[in-house]
Amino acid sequence: MTISEGSSSSAQPSLARFCERLAVANLDENKSLEELGLDSLDVVDMCLDVEDKFGVHFETEELVAFKTVKDLFEAIEKKLGE
Repeated sequence: MTISEGSSSSAQPSLARFCERLAVANLDENKSLEELGLDSLDVVDMCLDVEDKFGVHFETEELVAFKTVKDLFEAIEKKLGE
């Protein structure tokens, strides 16, 4: 299964930015963030963007737990649903 810019989710604006940052149109949700060339600072930056845009907050423990694209976007969608 892949996540694409055309998917319909509450995390769509962040997904589009994420895809743009990686210069890809589709992401394999099971790929590790490391495989995509992202480090912890990239993940923190993206989460800060989500926090600013949507008024949610990620705890440090949550940020270090993200291992795959799926982990990251499930957490974003959960936060947006709260």
